[in-house]
Amino acid sequence: MNLRLYSDLAHLWPIISPPEEYMVEAQEWLDVIRGRLDLTAATGRGLPTLLELGCGGGHLLSHLTEHFITEAVDISPQMLEISQRLNPQTLHHQGDMRDVRLGRTFDVVAIHDAINYMTTEGDLGAAIATAEAHLNPGGVLLLAPDCIEETFTGPRVVEWTREAEDRSVTFIEYMGKPRAGSTTVESVFIFVIDDDGDIRVETDRHTGGLFPTNTWLGLLDAAGLAAEYIQTNAYEGGFGGNLFVGRKG
Repeated sequence: MNLRLYSDLAHLWPIISPPEEYMVEAQEWLDVIRGRLDLTAATGRGLPTLLELGCGGGHLLSHLTEHFITEAVDISPQMLEISQRLNPQTLHHQGDMRDVRLGRTFDVVAIHDAINYMTTEGDLGAAIATAEAHLNPGGVLLLAPDCIEETFTGPRVVEWTREAEDRSVTFIEYMGKPRAGSTTVESVFIFVIDDDGDIRVETDRHTGGLFPTNTWLGLLDAAGLAAEYIQTNAYEGGFGGNLFVGRKG
């Protein structure tokens, strides 16, 4: 799977989706965690611990590092490099969320929108199994898919422009209409990069998973996690706003 946004176009990520845009969502996550994690047990060992699987550029993680001892995993070396620069206090690992095993457990495991790339129930179940294997008893898992089947309608288009010191980048995403019976949705990403009047266009194609709520809750339950769904604030363009939570007994 050669996704340009996470390889040769990774340098655009801090421009089109800067860390400050994750502040509200990070606070929502903190509120959810504090309402479900036994902080007395966790803080008896110092700060609670958090593992993010599929950390990407570490932009959401950057708002959590003061509250947790953090580690992070991503499959892309380019994205890990961005996250390491932003979160130098975090231990980073290259790996696939479906099968990585670090040999230790955490109070919280989080998978942000990287969970979108689990396109079959088998892959999604494997990612949840990885998370469960890294959770302490009483620990909390957070999953934040962009879309769920019941509320997604396609096609959709979102776009925005962000300015950097030396360029502006307009990002456009077209999400198609899912085929009947499919567990995936196709997206086309378009990047219009304006370097002081020198304009170029780059494109990328992504496939994301699309599952009903019952699938998410059922896979969490099958992994032995007490499952719930929480609706949160959606992102620009109406994506997101979904949070699945699993608590390990």
